[in-house]
Amino acid sequence: MDHKIQETAKRALEQGDDALSDDELLDELENDPELERLREVRLNQLKSEIDHVRTLRARGHGEYSEIPKEEDMVNLVGKEGKAIAHFGHPQFARCKILDNHLRTLAPHHFETRFASINVEKCPFLVKKFQVRVLPCLLAVIDGRVVDRLVGFEEFGNNDKFTTEALEKRLAKCGVIQLPKGELADIPVSQRPVSYQINQEANYDTHSHIAGNSSDRDDVDLDS
Repeated sequence: MDHKIQETAKRALEQGDDALSDDELLDELENDPELERLREVRLNQLKSEIDHVRTLRARGHGEYSEIPKEEDMVNLVGKEGKAIAHFGHPQFARCKILDNHLRTLAPHHFETRFASINVEKCPFLVKKFQVRVLPCLLAVIDGRVVDRLVGFEEFGNNDKFTTEALEKRLAKCGVIQLPKGELADIPVSQRPVSYQINQEANYDTHSHIAGNSSDRDDVDLDS
């Protein structure tokens, strides 16, 4: 397509005053079968991308949602390409803090499913994933837990860590991707929402168990 445009423009320049008018040049380009074929290919690509975004939106991508049933969380962890699952409790202060950060992040990482579940509703998963301290965050890629964040130890046991700090931490395992260019310097809450699907992943697993039980600190389920 670019070659055809260049050839037409070159011919117009060489012909000088005898060149085709702008409308005639556009008509010639519009009637070119190769241009039409490439346009159709691009339109099909756009349609495929739109359908893909709609499919992900229907599955809950772009938002942070609470999963009411254990079987639904089992399906989510097993079937989503990328997912971040928060195992928490609605009465624990630090779980609420993590909820707020994840709710802010979800619209900006559309390729990843963000969800939470009350540990009291999922005894099988609590045992399977050895969830002992709350909050507990699992990063899942293609049905495999590649990383976990337990408590706030990695943030200095400080409740006032930023959403950007959590974003950078989660990006280490590839479950989300950090923004590039100008967006990298913009706080998450001020960024425009993007629906671009990014499949790149950089695996880097970390696992920590931390916390003391209290209303403010991480909660140990074994105590």
